[in-house]
Amino acid sequence: MMRAVAELTRKENIRTVVSLNPVMIDGTGMCGGCRVLIDNKSEFACVDGPEFDAHKVNFEVLVQRNGMYRDAEQKSLADYQLAQQAHSTRNEEHCAIAQRSER
Repeated sequence: MMRAVAELTRKENIRTVVSLNPVMIDGTGMCGGCRVLIDNKSEFACVDGPEFDAHKVNFEVLVQRNGMYRDAEQKSLADYQLAQQAHSTRNEEHCAIAQRSER
C-alpha cells in the first residue's frame, strides 16, 4: 500500500513519508536485516529510520527483502505452536494425575 501511495503522490509532487518496520535483531544495523535502498544508497530502518521519503525508497528491493524471512518465520511459528500443544498436553496429564492421587 505504501508503494501505491508513493506512486500516486509522486505524480502530484506531494511530499510523502513512509514508516518502514525494521526487522529488529540487533537494533544497530550490523545484521543488515532491515537494509533498504534510499536513492540507491543502503540505509537501515532500525538506525536511519523508520521514516523515509517515500519517493526515494526502492520498493522492489524492499518487497524482496521482506520476503526473505517468510519461510523461516512460518517454520518458527509452526514449531512454537507444536511446543505450546505439547506443553498443554503435559499440563492436562499432570492435572489428571493430581486429581487421581487426591481421591
